[in-house]
Amino acid sequence: MIDPELLRGVPSLVEVPAAGLESLAREAREVEYHPGDRIMPLIKPPDQVLFLLDGLVKLVGISQAGNERIVYVFRPGEVLGSRILLDVSPESAYESVAMQNVRALAVGKSDFLRVAEEHPELLLAVTREFARRLEGLTTRMLGAMSDEVPIRLGQLLMDFASRDGHGEEDFVPLSYPLTHEAMAQIIGASRPHTSSVLGNLELQGVLRRRSDRGLLVCPARVARMIRGEEMSPN
Repeated sequence: MIDPELLRGVPSLVEVPAAGLESLAREAREVEYHPGDRIMPLIKPPDQVLFLLDGLVKLVGISQAGNERIVYVFRPGEVLGSRILLDVSPESAYESVAMQNVRALAVGKSDFLRVAEEHPELLLAVTREFARRLEGLTTRMLGAMSDEVPIRLGQLLMDFASRDGHGEEDFVPLSYPLTHEAMAQIIGASRPHTSSVLGNLELQGVLRRRSDRGLLVCPARVARMIRGEEMSPN
């Protein structure tokens, strides 16, 4: 049996009662994936729910020009498998692929649905997680498919910006550390170009660099940049 505390570390499950987590833990198994592994292929419906513990997973689409575009990046603490609960999920048009070595807890579809029926709080919690992510998927898709690197990078920064306890105009750290190389991979640009765009965004007052905390991002300013509004340095 998996330690239920591993599931307690998943933010969306924090309010699920202990009994529900213990039931889920009895059905879970730990799985690992390597970079490039197709975790949830496009042509195959998912047969399990995954609770991501370590590593990054990309949700991948193809642009009109035939280039790979990363629509979203799952990070530790997130849940994969929306197609199991939703008859039609916007994520159905994309596939999930490991970007790094990935460790996750997997629960088979039938086992998950059975436990969720016994513990409705679990179903509600996971459904909320999927709804939160899917709500902005169209915007993320448009940003990812853009030919402009600053737009793709801006969307990435928006996704990774920590929001809890911060005001709209605050500069906040990223919820998961990203190197310039990782950012370049995600947005489909070269590392030098990505570093250059980051420098331009800093000059525009969209982000700040702090040696002790890495990048600090202002989500409101990033949103205005993506919309093409006039920016002034801070």
